[in-house]
Amino acid sequence: MAKKPTYEELEQRVKELEKEVAERKNAEESLKEKTHLNNILLDAIPCVALLIRPKTREIVFSNEAGRKAGAVPGTTCYETWAQRDEPCPWCLAPEVWATGKPKHLEVETLYITWDAYWHPIDEDLYLHYAFDITERRKMEKQIQQTPK
Repeated sequence: MAKKPTYEELEQRVKELEKEVAERKNAEESLKEKTHLNNILLDAIPCVALLIRPKTREIVFSNEAGRKAGAVPGTTCYETWAQRDEPCPWCLAPEVWATGKPKHLEVETLYITWDAYWHPIDEDLYLHYAFDITERRKMEKQIQQTPK
């Protein structure tokens, strides 16, 4: 038969568990603060900004501009934001996964011209953000067509 713990041993174990609980609460509070700060920073970016899981392309976080553009966390970027059945043909995410280096591309879709960026964060996450530069490109074309 197993030996019953003594009162002192039980008391020591309770203290250890209380310490573990306190450490966990501190870690959770710290994570909550960091998450809140990250959300504030990403929402302040004046473009669509998404945190995405490599390979699955699941949106983990979408800033306010991204949510307005249709990018819904828990879905893939191509399904909700691009409204496609498969990954976008111009997507540079696979190159980012393969090289670990940021990528940039200007993309013209049917109605919008995007200045798009892909940045690796770690093995399980990358940041994809894109500025709508449609109006800027229209003005540049108008200026080019204006007689001098």
